[in-house]
Amino acid sequence: MLKPKLTNLSAFVEKPKPVIIKSKRQIQYDVNYYMNIALFLIIITGFLVLYFRHKYKKERELEAKQTLMKFDDFMNDHIIHSMLNGQNNNVSY
Repeated sequence: MLKPKLTNLSAFVEKPKPVIIKSKRQIQYDVNYYMNIALFLIIITGFLVLYFRHKYKKERELEAKQTLMKFDDFMNDHIIHSMLNGQNNNVSY
């Protein structure tokens, strides 16, 4: 029978990785970098919104005018219809 041998258990344990300590200036640089990226994306999004608003301005104006014309026609028809009903109801026999 084989006798067990003593082994060094520290060879099986992983050593912790060294922590790299960042200076205050490096942390501030990282934060500013991400803030600049976010601000750049917000500005690009704003320009895109303005571009598409300008690009489709005429179409929106025409659509709004058509909607108002349809509403005006509807109201005129409704007023004429209610006036005719009022005349029919007021007729005495």
